[in-house]
Amino acid sequence: MTRSIKTKLETIDKDHFSLLVDIGKIAKEENLKAYLVGGMVRDLLLGFNNLDIDIVIESNAHKLANALVSRFSNCELSAKHDRFHTAKIIFTIDGKKISIDLASTREETYEHPAALPTVNVSDLQKDLYRRDFTINALAVSLLPDDFGKIVDLFSGLNDLENKKIKILHDLSFIDDPTRIIRAVRFAVKLGFEIEEHTKKLLFEAINSEQFDNLIEKIRGDRVKIEIRYLLNLPSIQEAIKEFYNSGIHRMVSTSLRSNDKLLNLKLDKKHKSENSWLLYLGIILKDLNNTDQEQIMKNLQMTNDEIKIITNGLKAYKILEISENTNSITLFKTLKELSSESILITKLLFSTNNKILALIDEYIEKTSKIKLEITGQDLILMGLTEGRKLGETLNLILEMKIKNPNMKKEDEIAQAKILLMNH
Repeated sequence: MTRSIKTKLETIDKDHFSLLVDIGKIAKEENLKAYLVGGMVRDLLLGFNNLDIDIVIESNAHKLANALVSRFSNCELSAKHDRFHTAKIIFTIDGKKISIDLASTREETYEHPAALPTVNVSDLQKDLYRRDFTINALAVSLLPDDFGKIVDLFSGLNDLENKKIKILHDLSFIDDPTRIIRAVRFAVKLGFEIEEHTKKLLFEAINSEQFDNLIEKIRGDRVKIEIRYLLNLPSIQEAIKEFYNSGIHRMVSTSLRSNDKLLNLKLDKKHKSENSWLLYLGIILKDLNNTDQEQIMKNLQMTNDEIKIITNGLKAYKILEISENTNSITLFKTLKELSSESILITKLLFSTNNKILALIDEYIEKTSKIKLEITGQDLILMGLTEGRKLGETLNLILEMKIKNPNMKKEDEIAQAKILLMNH
């Protein structure tokens, strides 16, 4: 595999490329060494588009950040973290904002398994050694003299070529168990294999049971981020299969159990959601009791809106599951207050029930779009006083319109008069 990525860099968005060149020039003027690292390097070598720019500086990121802000009027310092020796800068080019993360080369030590690391400034080799996998431990020089040259200290290029996920040291999963989820995610996403020794260490970490119910012991958002990435993968059946086969589910809760239904779920292309991870997480939690579901979601530090999406979707499923005669009206009453994501959770859970699936599709595509032309004010003018009765009457007319979508406003008024006479 190539030892330079210069020609690939020249093919990216011209504004991003120009910034990388300028940053390398300023770094040299400041007697600093700057390297492009992370997913952008890996993905460019694999032929994927990735413009998330992460740069490490040996060994003073803040110095380079200050130099860039002072040299370029369109550059601002967005964030600075002394503890982690990082900074974020934002360039504005023709109204487009380009964010760049800068970090000093550093090493990390862990006081105990799953702890947040203690960070100290170090050299490039130790910085790359602290990373999760060899394929993510590649660096590319941005200095003018060797722009695009790849620094490969741990055979990452070889592992990319052989499609292997390999950790850099034997305590990697112990130091940071969220790397277990990342190993599985990259394997599924890229179609790679987890290298044999890495796989052995992964299962040893899981089977040690020290990371069971991990979200109760560490900041749950660290796990949530990884779960979100995993369950947002296009190959969702494979992702869910490996969620269980690898033992990742035990990190979320030892109460979780797989079943064949989970492995056959996939959204129709016409009903895609940006929050598909929430849909699949909801389905994974389905068989737990309400208390355990709520505790897991809180431990994952999910927002109230995210929790509501899942709880509403599961509640609707249970209502419809025990309904003896589900039709367009009962389905409408059950789903009408729900978000689109909650409805999709319900739909996924009925994936083998063609009747309910057809009704849900009808609701999504037609019924949910049916609106009344008559208003509460119209009913008041007919003599109905404001209050609960007004809302009930409007709902009854809406149900009639669901059965007969061709109703016009005059038909709605006629039905309202009949209802008022009968009451």
